[in-house]
Amino acid sequence: MIVRPGGWGFRVVRQADHARLAGRMLALFRLPELLEHPRREELLRAVAEHDNGWWEEDAAPRLDPGSGGPLDFRAIPDPVRRSIWRRGVERYAALEPFVAALVAGHYLRLARRVLDDPDHAEEAAALAARRDELFEAAGVERATGIEDDRWLALGDALSLAASTGDPGFLQLPGWRAELHETPGALEMRLDPLPLAGATRFELDQRTLSGRFADAVALGRALATAPTRRAAIRLVPFAVRGSSAESCQRVEA
Repeated sequence: MIVRPGGWGFRVVRQADHARLAGRMLALFRLPELLEHPRREELLRAVAEHDNGWWEEDAAPRLDPGSGGPLDFRAIPDPVRRSIWRRGVERYAALEPFVAALVAGHYLRLARRVLDDPDHAEEAAALAARRDELFEAAGVERATGIEDDRWLALGDALSLAASTGDPGFLQLPGWRAELHETPGALEMRLDPLPLAGATRFELDQRTLSGRFADAVALGRALATAPTRRAAIRLVPFAVRGSSAESCQRVEA
């Protein structure tokens, strides 16, 4: 669950909705390497399903005792996170090994950030071995498959920036973004912008009001909260003055 707290309560986005936004964004990118990719459909499916391991977790959200709202994905306990990773890989392993391999690579990239922890190092080694098995099952060379992770990383970063309101998630060489709230939409100014023109996307989110006494009350509120489709517009990066402005954080 992606959680943005504010004076009105909590705005929440399910990981599945964030991942599908990532897939929709990449599907419209007019980059030759992506348009002509030999496994384009499978690649886009992996991007759209890369957080499938969170389905069960988001269906029964955990309570953050500090805020009284749902626990943000960044605060999920490590043992739970590792079970999410395993579930996310194995869900597609039998029928779509290439998709499962890219999901494993995504989680492996996340695990590498904390390799100083022996538990994470062991998990990373297991994920790497499983990813390589799945590439072999899919008939894809290991080096070729690993290279494809760059697309998942890009889609994930763009969607996370839009879902959280924090352009700092886009920390990829050659890319930069600004976020601006406009009436009726969140505007993401992107450089480069590999689209035919400004494009509008929608992101499902829900708003929860107040604090919750326990996870049961939170789950009930989440189940009954209406879904609102937030508009997100991708437009060219605006350069002002002699250099581009640095990325700005959009507060909720």
